Amino acid sequence: WRGDFGGIMSSFGTLFKVSTFGESHGVGVGCIVDGIPANLPLTEEDVQPQLTRRRPGQSSLTTARNETDTVTILSGTERGLTLGTPIAMMVRNQDQRKFDYANTSAAPRPGHADYTYQVKYGTRASSGGGRASARETIGRVAAGAVAEKWLLQE
Repeated sequence: WRGDFGGIMSSFGTLFKVSTFGESHGVGVGCIVDGIPANLPLTEEDVQPQLTRRRPGQSSLTTARNETDTVTILSGTERGLTLGTPIAMMVRNQDQRKFDYANTSAAPRPGHADYTYQVKYGTRASSGGGRASARETIGRVAAGAVAEKWLLQE
């Protein structure tokens, strides 16, 4: 959905709002989760198991890209408890190969979303899949882990 402004929507939710950020071969990917109450016990150890489950390179059906997908909570918690403010989480990309995609400016990669993304939004990341990459799911998985933690406390 492009909206009235022609932009790419990377946020969803109302009471529990998630905004994802980052590109496949950029510095990192992650999310901001808003709507979590204060004093919910939450650390990286609560989120990491779900990210480890979705990590690439675990079967012949996924990319061979070598990523540990280690999450860092940047804000929204202190001493293992949520503050009631937005929670920002990030996973740094370690196996970035943005220059491997230098020749894709002439023609998109077969079997990837590069062309579809360019047609839909009028632009695309020159360094691989960008927002149309499976790495974009990291923010959604991390947000889901936070939601799961909250629901189990209720």
